[in-house]
Amino acid sequence: MSDDDELLAAWRAGDRVAGDALIGRWFDPICRFFRSKLGDDVEDLIQRTFLDCLESRERLREASFRSFLFAVARNRLFDELRRGLRRPVDMLGTISIADLRSTPSLRVARAQSADGIVQAMQALPLDLQMTLELAYWEGLSGPEIAAVLGVSEHTVRSRLSRARALLRAQLDPALSPNSA
Repeated sequence: MSDDDELLAAWRAGDRVAGDALIGRWFDPICRFFRSKLGDDVEDLIQRTFLDCLESRERLREASFRSFLFAVARNRLFDELRRGLRRPVDMLGTISIADLRSTPSLRVARAQSADGIVQAMQALPLDLQMTLELAYWEGLSGPEIAAVLGVSEHTVRSRLSRARALLRAQLDPALSPNSA
């Protein structure tokens, strides 16, 4: 049993200190998850994510707390994006955060000054960006990522491969000595 499992069991039994410890452990990763996609104004989303966890902690079965928490965060992110979006909901995985949160002139400026991995990642389709972040920034395993995103492990592997290729294509020209 992991530390998270032990804390979750204690939290379910009414131990508020265990709940605070569990939330404290995952607060920074959830902040990072939202900020990498939406910028700094994400406090409300973070609070709603942890509130959702609190309200549904009794229903958590089988999956790890970490997978459960990131699945809740993913759902909150999609809810937030839907609020400001007039595109069909099924397109959320195929558009990038940079497309959603900027004007055409800002997109051109960002394309001309793509000088960092975060900008390059934000240009990826959201489903690929989240898959990369969960794997490399949050250290989730393939099965955990599959549970968070609601896809098969094969899809996770495919998305990781595609995301790395797209990221490499974006970064290689910027990193080559002839690009200066």
